[in-house]
Amino acid sequence: MLRSINAFLVALVLLGVPLTPSQAQTIEAVPLPLVSQPKLAMRAVEQARTHWKAGRLALALATIEAGLLEEPKDLSLRFMRGSLLYETDRLVESTEQFTDLAEQFPELAEVHNNLASLHARAGKLDLARLSLERALQAQPAYALAWENLAAVLAR
Repeated sequence: MLRSINAFLVALVLLGVPLTPSQAQTIEAVPLPLVSQPKLAMRAVEQARTHWKAGRLALALATIEAGLLEEPKDLSLRFMRGSLLYETDRLVESTEQFTDLAEQFPELAEVHNNLASLHARAGKLDLARLSLERALQAQPAYALAWENLAAVLAR
């Protein structure tokens, strides 16, 4: 199971504890492609992961955005873009990216979970709850979404 955001850190975010962007998401959050991925997109994702791991977030984001110019519909590139926008504290853009992904890929629980984290961080707990419920509809055994839903409901 892919984990979108570390459960403990999400619980802290949902409880209103401020976190630095680098604590909120991990590189492992980026989903593996559901179908065969174009070579250009695969290279962009791998290069961006390397930059991300080295702390070069701006370069990682630039790599992803260059890849998206060639492969604008690639799921991995789009998911990683949303995650990097989150990491660089560009939360409005990250929310827009994950909202688009949630509409296009309602079956991906990780997308809904990340969107819930963004809503919770913005204090929009009703939207966070709704996103987590959608994550659980998509993947009922998604433990992280259950944990996050409990934290949202506790507030």
